Order: sequence, then C-alpha cells, then structure tokens
Amino acid sequence: MNKFLQKHFSELSGALSGLLLAFCFLGLGFFKTVFVIVMLICGLIIGHYWPVVKRLMNK
Repeated sequence: MNKFLQKHFSELSGALSGLLLAFCFLGLGFFKTVFVIVMLICGLIIGHYWPVVKRLMNK
C-alpha cells in the first residue's frame, strides 16, 4: 500500500483537491468559493514574502 501511495501521490492529491473544490462550489456557491481561493492566494503570497518585508523593516 505504501508503494502505491508513493507512486500515485500526485494523482491522489489532485483528486482530493478536486473533490474539496467541488464540495466548496456546491456548499458555498461560485462567488464565495472564488473569494476563498483569492484570499488563499493572497495569504500564500504574503506568507511567502513576509521574511523579506520583515528584513526590510528592520533596516
């Protein structure tokens, strides 16, 4: 089973992501789901650049 998971990890994670996205569209609706995705991307960008901003503020 462990070899199966290692071999097909990308397919399984993609399928689970699609399933989660489908439940969000069904449960929340289109615009709320798009809003959640946009906020998630904004948080990802802020989290990625936060050390750079923190370093610039300390100078």
